[in-house]
Amino acid sequence: MEIMPRYFLELAYDGSPYRGWQRQLKDPSVQEVVERALRTALQLPELYVVGCGRTDTGVHATEYFLHFDAPPDRRVDERFAFSISAMLPDSIAVKRVISVADDAHARFSATERGYKYLIHRRKDPFLTGRSHLLYPPLDVDAMNEACKALIGKQDFSSFCKTGSDQRTMICDVRHAEWEHIENGYRFRILADRYLRNMVRAIVGTCMRIGKGDASAASMLEVIAAKDRSKAGKSAPARGLYLERVVYPFIPTNYTPLERP
Repeated sequence: MEIMPRYFLELAYDGSPYRGWQRQLKDPSVQEVVERALRTALQLPELYVVGCGRTDTGVHATEYFLHFDAPPDRRVDERFAFSISAMLPDSIAVKRVISVADDAHARFSATERGYKYLIHRRKDPFLTGRSHLLYPPLDVDAMNEACKALIGKQDFSSFCKTGSDQRTMICDVRHAEWEHIENGYRFRILADRYLRNMVRAIVGTCMRIGKGDASAASMLEVIAAKDRSKAGKSAPARGLYLERVVYPFIPTNYTPLERP
């Protein structure tokens, strides 16, 4: 059996119109739309892609990678990437295509992933669906004190969606920090991997602390409990962005532990 060349496609997308990344039986997904465009461009009756991870309904990505295999007689280059991007709806853009080794894997070869969460405090029509509107002020210092407990390789069961089929609850969180931005706040987190709903659960727990409904020290208790009911309510998906995926074979403009 002939081994077909493998490629990574880097995307950015607005997740608002989709039921997440993963292909669904009835509802629209980013994966389904991209696969359809690739089949058309490559003139293939079947083609399936593998993404770097799942994003939930309404979650966005400014940096997302997938891999696919194409017949060796197809031309897959910068012009191809431009063509695919033009075929996709305005909510999805192709940033580049990269030729990789046959065993490179969009999900399992990634060594670090970064998310950000955006909160705005004053109504802004241009942020609707792309940031979470929250009027009460948050105590950034308290939330950052709480985030210190997240750093390191440990069990994050308390932030995993109930009923998840994750093989392990251990994640290595390398950075977690809140900061003030114009009209609100931004949270950034870096880790080797994430559990289902993990970032939104962490954000919701931090928001509870930032509002003064729990102490910064309570984050340690939440982690130790290994019980989802002890953490805060999941923050809405609209403020969450996958913004960074690191691979050892793709040059980046940042170091592994550098903030995005």
